[in-house]
Amino acid sequence: MGLFDYLEEKRLEAVRKRRVKEAGKIATGIALGAIGGILFAPQEGKKTREEIVEKSKEAADQAREAALDARDSVEFKAYLAGEQAKKTYNDLKEAAINKKAEFDEDVEVAKAKAEAIGDVIKSGAEDIKEDVDEAAEGVKETAKDAKEDLKDSAKDAKKDIDKSSKNIKETVKDTSKKVEKEAKKN
Repeated sequence: MGLFDYLEEKRLEAVRKRRVKEAGKIATGIALGAIGGILFAPQEGKKTREEIVEKSKEAADQAREAALDARDSVEFKAYLAGEQAKKTYNDLKEAAINKKAEFDEDVEVAKAKAEAIGDVIKSGAEDIKEDVDEAAEGVKETAKDAKEDLKDSAKDAKKDIDKSSKNIKETVKDTSKKVEKEAKKN
């Protein structure tokens, strides 16, 4: 039973209460009219009293019946309200359970995504580490090659310097001899 059904039930209940009240007023009016008719009817006193007692009993029975009907109506409406409250509670409870399950599922999805992102980052970091290690090896090899080249160049330069030094010494010697020869000539 939805909210609109519940509101319609309440409206119908109000209409029924109004009708019961009106019926009670009509029954009371009829009973009073009957009593008045009996009181003012031209009959003997004993018979009139008997009719009054009889009509009073009928009116009391009718009032008792109306009260029992009203009680039954109230009990039925209370039962319906209780059932509606139980249904509403169960609906809310079920909705809460469903929302919790959806939330738990969303949490699991978020955890899985976070784990996947972590794995991607970890994998990327490992790739970067490998690249850095490879680059470091390349730099070591290049430095080693440069050191060897520098050593070779230094040896070659030393040889060239030694050779040039010998050539200069020889040239100086030759020039010195020429200068001495010229000096002797002069």
